[in-house]
Amino acid sequence: MKITALPTNRTRQTSGFTLIEMIGVLAVIAILAALLLPKVFSAIADAKINNTVVSTETMKTAIADHYGKYGKFDSLFGTNTIAAPQNAYDSTVLFPESLIDKPFQTKIGTNWNIMMVTGGAVGAVTAANLAAYSLDGNTTNNAVGQYVMQARIQGVAEADAQAISQRVDGPTLSSAALGTADLKGKVQYDAPGSPGGAVDVFIYLTHR
Repeated sequence: MKITALPTNRTRQTSGFTLIEMIGVLAVIAILAALLLPKVFSAIADAKINNTVVSTETMKTAIADHYGKYGKFDSLFGTNTIAAPQNAYDSTVLFPESLIDKPFQTKIGTNWNIMMVTGGAVGAVTAANLAAYSLDGNTTNNAVGQYVMQARIQGVAEADAQAISQRVDGPTLSSAALGTADLKGKVQYDAPGSPGGAVDVFIYLTHR
């Protein structure tokens, strides 16, 4: 006897995600993003600070090479005397002498240069008082009357300025609170005009 299959109304089900499953996946992604994004931004900020420190050390090495070759800072190729203040030492001296392959620049700030100035009285490092470094944190300027080589980075967010200071000088010689000036150690800056505002950062490189 031949058996004939009976017709069926069953339809083939298609596979796919339900709305609940999609919401669950999106929730997991949102949680992971909330956990990872702060670490990503922190890593980016740390990389910028590290780039700044490395860049200044590169300039310091080039300045040492210049001094080792010519025995003084205030010259170009050892013969052409230059006067302080020299606000573009990186592009007018170090670059022509092929001691660096490009002028000083970092990943933070809006403008950058290497300066040769004459050490002055202790106080805030401003346009009126350019080279007052209390390197050991006391009240004595360690470079009075000598040529001081320093890096200037303009337009730096105060939090980044504090991070540079803490990286270079450590917590003892750095400003502990935002909104205050940092006048100790190798990294110095004035208090910002407004809380969290931008500052000009001066970084001591060497003096003779």
